[in-house]
Amino acid sequence: MFLYSVRFEGGSVSLKRSLGRAGVLAGLAMGVALSPLMAQDDITTQNGSSGYNGAWITGPASNPLSFLNGPAYRTFGQNTPYDLPDFAPATELNQQLPNWLQFGWEERLRDEGYDHGSFKLHNSDSYLLLRSRLLMTVRPSSWFEVTTQLQDARPFMQKPPYGPPNLNAWDLKLAYVQFGDPEKHWISVRVGRQLINYNNTIIANSEWRNQARSYDAVVANMHYSRYRLGLFAASAVVPLPEGVSHHQEGNNISGAYGGIDGLFPNSTLEPFVLWRVQPSVAIETAAKVKTGKQDEWAYGFRYKGLAAKNLDYEAEWIGERGSDGPNDINAWGTTDGVAYRFDPVWWKPRVFYQYDYATGDRNSKDGVHGTFDTMYPTAHDRFGIADLFGWQNITSHRVGLTVEPRHRWTVTGQVLDLWLASATDALYNTSGGTIVRDTTGRSGTHIGKEYDLYTWYELDRHWNIGTGVGHLEGGDFLQHTAKAPNYTYPYFAINFKDNPRPRQ
Repeated sequence: MFLYSVRFEGGSVSLKRSLGRAGVLAGLAMGVALSPLMAQDDITTQNGSSGYNGAWITGPASNPLSFLNGPAYRTFGQNTPYDLPDFAPATELNQQLPNWLQFGWEERLRDEGYDHGSFKLHNSDSYLLLRSRLLMTVRPSSWFEVTTQLQDARPFMQKPPYGPPNLNAWDLKLAYVQFGDPEKHWISVRVGRQLINYNNTIIANSEWRNQARSYDAVVANMHYSRYRLGLFAASAVVPLPEGVSHHQEGNNISGAYGGIDGLFPNSTLEPFVLWRVQPSVAIETAAKVKTGKQDEWAYGFRYKGLAAKNLDYEAEWIGERGSDGPNDINAWGTTDGVAYRFDPVWWKPRVFYQYDYATGDRNSKDGVHGTFDTMYPTAHDRFGIADLFGWQNITSHRVGLTVEPRHRWTVTGQVLDLWLASATDALYNTSGGTIVRDTTGRSGTHIGKEYDLYTWYELDRHWNIGTGVGHLEGGDFLQHTAKAPNYTYPYFAINFKDNPRPRQ
């Protein structure tokens, strides 16, 4: 058994993971993929308008199973061939069943670890994450279906304590009834436990996490010509370590998410308004009461499109108002990006740049909450693949390059330069928790730079494998406030998804 070490200038990682283990995982994926079974392309819009055109400007890291949300999530052309024949046992079974009864099967195995976790010395770990999902859909007619999905997500060889998001054993991931087909009918309604993915930046299902996110919700999607509108009322499910999870009463999000295609050629405008309430959040007060009820509104839009054939662009702005107890909310954030793919060039290089900003709280005693609320985002690769930081009190510049050495195989490298928006506010993680804070503001604002390298290879329509490493070099702020300002995160993953065939 061989150990490997990844080292960077100014920091190092020596994680106890074996090349033998990674080799076994890759061998399993290759072995099952060689079975020559026929299957349909496995595509679903997952109930959200962002599924039509994708969400990220940066590349394939944000959704490694690129066909989860429709063909736009494929960084490169949908019609390029696969190198291996399909292995799709659920599809094979479904071909023998009546059309009204269909099954689905998903598996994900990820080997990951970290060095200097929570920016603490000698806090390292290496472990396996396994997630299994079994789905059943009963579809007695073209306009009605009932879907349920069981999920079992577990860590192996991880340091205790165990719990979500890595441990979520035998949970009910999906349980809904749907009236209408969002792809064919002008209106469809879905009631029950489901996925919501209107906008990855502020409301999504965050698939990279081992348990991911579900919502108990009522959702109506309307689609007429080039206009779309989603209306929803939802509560995010709070995962349990084992058994059927439930949402928190009084913790709700609702809103309207629109879409207008073709204002300019190959473009989409997505205006939206969200209303979030929580029974208890921290507030600024000199009194003994430290919490209050949240009543928050978020207004925004995203404009994205394709120009000059290979030039992708995206601009999003969100403003937040309302109240946290007696405190007023006054916060905003933006994410803007551009990318260009050089088709005639060997390996088809695609360069991208993205700018992100979210306000922080400049005065913790003025009775105004200025820290942007990221709500329910997709966490992975929001600010680098190490997934250290959330979209709160942060400024980020990202530049990167994706190449395609072979069809269905992409390699991406990127660099992120990260800063605090306010020196007196905290640095926040992807869940909105405080990592570290200097209320004096004397530690500076430079969080650091993250360097990422990752690759994904689609074996066939249902399998892919990927590996990557992200490394953060701490800047002045982390150098002054953390004992271990550098962090490294490597991973190796195998993904499989074989869902029911689309409606006929």
